[in-house]
Amino acid sequence: MTALSIAVDGPDDANSARELLTDPIFEGASYLGLARLLPYTSEKVLRPGDYLYRAGASADKFFYLLEGRVQMVSANQQDISSDSRRLGEEAATDFDHYLADAVALSEVRVLVISRQSLAILFEARPELKAKFYFSLMQTFAGDHFPQTQGARKDDVLLAEGKKTTVNLIELVGWLLTFISPALVLYFGADWGLEKNAVYFLAVFSSTIVMWVFTLVDEYIPGIFALLATLAMGLVPTPVILSGLASDGFMLAMSVLGLATVIVSSGLSYRLLLLLLTRLPNTSFWQNNALLGIGFLITPLIPSINGRVALVSPFLSDMLEILHLKLKGPAANRLAVSAFVGVTLLSGIFLSSKSVNFVIFALLPDQIQDQFQWLNWFIAAAATGLILLALYGLMALPLLKGGELPTLRRDQVSIQLGLLGRLKQREWAAIIGVLLFMIGIVTTSFHKVSSPWLGMAILFSMLLFGALSKKEFREKIDWPFLIYLGGIVGITSAINYLGIGQVIASRLPWLGEYMHSNFSLFILLLTAVVFVIRLAVPISATIVIMATILMPVAVHYGVNPWVIGFIILILGEMWFFPYQCSYYLQFRQLSKGRVYDEGLFLRFNALANLMKIAAIYASMPYWKALGLL
Repeated sequence: MTALSIAVDGPDDANSARELLTDPIFEGASYLGLARLLPYTSEKVLRPGDYLYRAGASADKFFYLLEGRVQMVSANQQDISSDSRRLGEEAATDFDHYLADAVALSEVRVLVISRQSLAILFEARPELKAKFYFSLMQTFAGDHFPQTQGARKDDVLLAEGKKTTVNLIELVGWLLTFISPALVLYFGADWGLEKNAVYFLAVFSSTIVMWVFTLVDEYIPGIFALLATLAMGLVPTPVILSGLASDGFMLAMSVLGLATVIVSSGLSYRLLLLLLTRLPNTSFWQNNALLGIGFLITPLIPSINGRVALVSPFLSDMLEILHLKLKGPAANRLAVSAFVGVTLLSGIFLSSKSVNFVIFALLPDQIQDQFQWLNWFIAAAATGLILLALYGLMALPLLKGGELPTLRRDQVSIQLGLLGRLKQREWAAIIGVLLFMIGIVTTSFHKVSSPWLGMAILFSMLLFGALSKKEFREKIDWPFLIYLGGIVGITSAINYLGIGQVIASRLPWLGEYMHSNFSLFILLLTAVVFVIRLAVPISATIVIMATILMPVAVHYGVNPWVIGFIILILGEMWFFPYQCSYYLQFRQLSKGRVYDEGLFLRFNALANLMKIAAIYASMPYWKALGLL
């Protein structure tokens, strides 16, 4: 019999990492891939006569021999000779089962890596999979081995695609998709709208139904709305396509490009490792670290989508490093912390999102002078503090329990060692982030708006090779950008066709309550915003309601900033994923539902009530400032 016999020293992670680096295949892996793989690597010890695996068993683990002697015997009882330390290479290929037995001839120590974890290596170096195939072929050269028993279960599901069975909800959704335009066309003549506006609402009604029932991917209804509007000539082409040239689109694309360099260069992973080495190893501190990162960049990056793009990779990497169960309570807590960190205080700072500047621009000139950046923050500070306190109270009971984080600081140190010194692309990412943030802070000096700062940095990244053509094509979330462009174009069409003014003409009673009973006004405004938000995007809702009510506030002697600020807070409320573009982006960037979405959405529903409560609780503070 022929066996392979190799001995190495030391059972610790450092030696394990060094051993992997000596392997001809693993040495070709990216430094970031190896660092990310290490937390999923464990050791196993076998006694003489123990089987490492059996022929025909599911090939779900790859093994790397550290010490001892292993004999491999094929299914037809032929000895297999190999000088490689790699065992169970079937797990690194598309074979669904092992092709031979592997039995220990002496005491054996091996590294164990799951099939799923090896995908981390293939993300950055797809060619490594072909090398594993070639190595496996060399091992079994000249030996007849059976065909695979078929594709793995998950591959079969992917190949088959979605099931053709249409459930009742989908059937209702598709029926409404076709019925709703007919209803709009039938009743629309009595709404006081022009013919083109009625036609547009008919198209928009189908778009909304497709979003509400999630009949297709989120960006497809937006394309439908753009296409139908263009084909029917309902608004000028520059209006409906304005979203593809808007500041929000350009800013989102540039920030997503910058985020791609931060992630693919390994900078975000390095920063997270450094952060975890300095934080106490408790769930409390790890969650607050994600919250703190979001709060820190909120006043610096004027786009929630941009902040989501920067923070989402931290969530995925933290779950990986801490070995947390996907969709478990601990993972849910981290997901909520990451999302809340970049969204909760978006109305508290003037510079935290572009629509805040719309509210600012709608203020009378003399009031604008009173609500520059610092005074805006002072007026909104009480609401921000109340939101933070209410979030803390909500998070404790809803997200309690779950496993404790299993951070090994020695392993983190080894991972940092594998990453080595800062690489050229990491320096490019650091310089890009610093230039972007400094540029935003100094906008009043150089007069260059943040979207064009971002585009200039993105251009530099492409020009000097920090962002490759392949990454620009594959890593940037283009479906989301198309969705965002569609939303902005729809908003422009709504304004162009005067639909907002018609809505305004139906709401004069809100002004009366604003003057006579402000508490009741807030409740009625909440109901109106809730109904509008079922069909109209966040920014459009805020712009429409602010355009209607802020001049009314001036007429009735109510401070228009208070009305605009309340509309900002209420406009951000959402219940269904289609209502919130940055949540769809967060879900996409979180790599496939690492958290329990049902629990997340229930938490978000309670957060909406929290926002209403924070507005009511802020009223005494505004009265003390003389704003009410």
